[in-house]
Amino acid sequence: MRASLAQLEAFHWIARLGSFHAAARHLHITQPTVSARIAELEKLLGARLFQRDRQRAELTARGRGMVDAADRMLRLSDDIAQQGTGNRTLRGLLRLGAVESVALLALPRLMPRLVADYPDLKVALTLDVSSELSRKLNAGELDLAILTDPQVTGAITVEQVGRIELAWMASSRFKLPRREIRPADLITLPIYTMPSPSTIYLQMARWFATADLEPEHVNSCNSLALLARLVVEGQGVAVLPTELVRAEIVSGAIRALATRPIVSAGIMAVAYSGPVHRYRVLVRMVIKALNESGLMGSL
Repeated sequence: MRASLAQLEAFHWIARLGSFHAAARHLHITQPTVSARIAELEKLLGARLFQRDRQRAELTARGRGMVDAADRMLRLSDDIAQQGTGNRTLRGLLRLGAVESVALLALPRLMPRLVADYPDLKVALTLDVSSELSRKLNAGELDLAILTDPQVTGAITVEQVGRIELAWMASSRFKLPRREIRPADLITLPIYTMPSPSTIYLQMARWFATADLEPEHVNSCNSLALLARLVVEGQGVAVLPTELVRAEIVSGAIRALATRPIVSAGIMAVAYSGPVHRYRVLVRMVIKALNESGLMGSL
């Protein structure tokens, strides 16, 4: 009797995600089904593959010796499937996460292409700040995320794909100096930002920290689109992705402030859980959409 691909896939995801529960969630099957597959595999091999407790599943010595072989079998299975289906290799459910700037500028380019090229693929889209997307990747709740400055475990593959330009934005109604703006110039103004620990929040806080200052009036909002509207309406100033408000800058409704120090760029990345070859085509499509949107600059 031979090990089945279903058994090896269950083994792979438990080893990668660290628990039977996370593997079941990722595979969209019940935990008893995962447990049954591993029990069958262990009976076949005559050895325990995991040491279990309520929270974690740790590989035994025999389990660690199985990891590379199981990965090779799953890669071979995927390669055979790709040869049999040609271009349409993405199918099933893709749990896709993205930060809001990507959702507003790049996803309108990406989603129609996914629908056209991969009609058997269903996308469950999650929009959130990078810290929360990182948590969901680590927990096995997302398959792939497009985010800035990911904070993920070694089980997640991260491909840095570009830089996202950030700058302080202010309504033309604010009579700010035309010289370079320093932290002391903004410290008394209403500041709008994404919640901590988002990239936007951290860059705002770090900018003031360069002068050992803390802004007096910080207001948080979890919508970049609303932050941009508040800036246009003269309600306050904010660190925003430059491309997100390009039209408002061109029209003169918003002024991108020249500052000293400059606001550091965020690093845009595509992060995913699973073999690299499984997401190769999708990552290329994401990078193309990001480049076309203007949101992303080169590293």
